[in-house]
Amino acid sequence: MRRGDSIPTHRDPLPRPTESDAVLTQYWAHVSAHVRFVLDTHPVGSSDDVRAVASAYLESAATVVPAALRRELDEHGAPRTVRRAVAFIQANLLDHLTAVEVATAAGSSPRALQLAFRRALDLTPMEYVRDARLSGAHAQLLVDSRTSVGQIASKWGFSNQGRFAAAYRERYGETPTQTRGRLDHADRDGGSEVASDTEALTA
Repeated sequence: MRRGDSIPTHRDPLPRPTESDAVLTQYWAHVSAHVRFVLDTHPVGSSDDVRAVASAYLESAATVVPAALRRELDEHGAPRTVRRAVAFIQANLLDHLTAVEVATAAGSSPRALQLAFRRALDLTPMEYVRDARLSGAHAQLLVDSRTSVGQIASKWGFSNQGRFAAAYRERYGETPTQTRGRLDHADRDGGSEVASDTEALTA
């Protein structure tokens, strides 16, 4: 930039996503939620064979979803304190977590950890917790037709149903009830593609 040039004060507005973009974004959210659910929550998630299948599953989905539409967090390339915090969060996702507890587990102060998360993942630690819990709730809604939406929300740490529904819709482009409705519809038709995907990962 030459001396005297004006400094830009805002970014150019991003183009509005097309309907096709929205569908692909939602599809990627579904696939990545399935994989995270199996690897982080299901008992078979520690199996090397299952992890290999899960990786191939993601790679296959990535061939049809452009990188710009895939919401991904590079946790492995983050600083050590962030990786420690992420590991602690994932191990205690169903428990009540505070910013102080997460920072202590990471060997950092809450303020320093928040800055590290912002630089590495563009999230605060507690925003990461919320996103991870949304992923867990989303994945369960895709495969569990017996547990009520409210019970699933509560299990994953959302005591306020209205806030859960709003955060869920912002993340996945549909309400929890709509996700459940698609699963119920698939079950009535004699089978669920989503359930088949999960069975393939856990077989």
